[in-house]
Amino acid sequence: MPKRVAALYDIHGNFLALEAVLADMKKFAPDEIVIGGDLAWGPEPVAVMERLMSLTGKIHFIRGNADREVAGRYGVGQGLEPWVADINLWCAGQLSASHMDFLGRLPEQKVLNMDGLGNVLFVHGSPRSDEESIRADTPEVEIMPMVKDVSPNMIVCGHTHIQFDRTVAGKRILNPGSVGLPSGTKGACWALIGPDIELRVTEYDCVAAAERIRRSGVPMAEDFAAHILHPPAEGP
Repeated sequence: MPKRVAALYDIHGNFLALEAVLADMKKFAPDEIVIGGDLAWGPEPVAVMERLMSLTGKIHFIRGNADREVAGRYGVGQGLEPWVADINLWCAGQLSASHMDFLGRLPEQKVLNMDGLGNVLFVHGSPRSDEESIRADTPEVEIMPMVKDVSPNMIVCGHTHIQFDRTVAGKRILNPGSVGLPSGTKGACWALIGPDIELRVTEYDCVAAAERIRRSGVPMAEDFAAHILHPPAEGP
């Protein structure tokens, strides 16, 4: 039974942000790590996948909508906006067969029984969909049907890229924020869970990361670079 879990969500192909969080995380020696989806959709998909797949210890991965879409090579024919499809297909083209197979096999959720917290449910979007958003201001009436069949009293989710910790509809819902494309704050966001909850923001060299992004060849590189240099107030 883990006492402390590090939750890293929405890395989005930002290698330097991931490296900064992994280095910061070592100071706390978490018992287990949950990688909460949307791993490779971004400027450095190969470097991020290689780093994540090399991690040792008790590592749990769950699937984000972007992982599903990259693994399935989704395009506009599967409902993606043209600019999202361009990035999606570029990422798929960069990754190896083993990377794609790894993404395609990720589970949708994970439950960990944690010391002092009981069962904690980790999902990407909501308990019923990897692309459904739970936000800090989502009305309770909208959240209730999302969580009505959930037994654990605590849910960890991502997808919206903004950190929050709220109790609503009888559940404590935590969003660690985004490692690679955060909104509302500058840096790399993640969370330490157990026995208390700590929402962390790790500083890293965003200027260097922006330069790497510009050299990566990813479509809309300038937009990615601008996002990490000047994060928007609201998430996707």
